[in-house]
Amino acid sequence: MKQRQEKRPGQDLAAVAFMAVREDVKAAIGAGYAQKTIWAHLHETGKIPYRYETFLKHVRKHIKEAKREEVPKAAKVIPDNPTKAAVGRKKDTKPTRKEGFTFEATPRKEDLI
Repeated sequence: MKQRQEKRPGQDLAAVAFMAVREDVKAAIGAGYAQKTIWAHLHETGKIPYRYETFLKHVRKHIKEAKREEVPKAAKVIPDNPTKAAVGRKKDTKPTRKEGFTFEATPRKEDLI
């Protein structure tokens, strides 16, 4: 099997066409429009001459992956001594009963017949 070393000219044209409307696509996605609707509008107006699958590939590559890289994950704070932190959070109070049915493993005398 022979691997391609060069890109096809159509691939470059599709990427350039998408980059020209990328901000419009971001705004439309942010406004809640479906990707199929966005593609159909841009395709009918002649702004993007390629298939829907190619449009989805460019959305994934240039919008969704870029958004994922922009948002850093929150740093998780780990206490120096986790046992002290856990002890400080414990409360010696019993949980309060809520209205309605609650299961208790040990039966109460007044509930028995």
